Amino acid sequence: MKKISIVTPCYNCEKYLEQTYQSIKAQTFENWEWLCTDDQSTDNTYNKLIELSNTDSRIKVFQNSENAGAAVSRNVGLENASGDYIAFLDADDLWSPYKLETQINFMEDKDIAFTYHNYLMIDQNNKILKSQKPPSKMSANKLLRYNPFATSSVMIRSSIAKSFRFKVHLRRRQDYIYWYETLMAAKTARSIKTELSSYRVDSQNSLSANKKEMAKIQWHLLSSEFHLSFLKKVYYFIWYALNGVQKYLLK
Repeated sequence: MKKISIVTPCYNCEKYLEQTYQSIKAQTFENWEWLCTDDQSTDNTYNKLIELSNTDSRIKVFQNSENAGAAVSRNVGLENASGDYIAFLDADDLWSPYKLETQINFMEDKDIAFTYHNYLMIDQNNKILKSQKPPSKMSANKLLRYNPFATSSVMIRSSIAKSFRFKVHLRRRQDYIYWYETLMAAKTARSIKTELSSYRVDSQNSLSANKKEMAKIQWHLLSSEFHLSFLKKVYYFIWYALNGVQKYLLK
């Protein structure tokens, strides 16, 4: 049977870890390992991870020697993953019980290396805020326009996922660059049109409060990481802005 490695960076997420673990434990596909890397949390996250790992041998716990960011934590997971597929899960997000089974069957049946799916946006109390439906297919070139993926919806064949690493010099949007590089190798990504995960919106780090900052980061990435000309930067940034309006403002 194929095995799925679940990679999760953890920082001050103690209050959500039990819920997140229960959503993994409830999976109908059971041949998984959960690789959690604590980034020197200041709450009880690390001890909670150890407590959970003592009850389930499929949980592997690591800890960074210093606070280094999500990119370093995800790379630790990638380096220690032994599965045939890599699934990504943020520490405060949740999965449908059928998420892993549905996704791996889809990938195996259609021989697809990179997949994602529809997801829900929820608040800190698990109240559903909105449903998100990414496009059916994505290429690396289309990804330059905007990032439609929720991290916790992505699964990539291990042979591709482990060939790349998250950019440790970036504290924000390292996932965006990683998706681009892995998608270049996979050629295409396909969506499953089912809501299989829930993305938690933290009110202290809300999308509305940070949209100006994220726009600045996007503009910077188009030149610093993708090395686009000024005209191409303008073209892709317009696409990014239009998608932001559609995704967060239009009902």
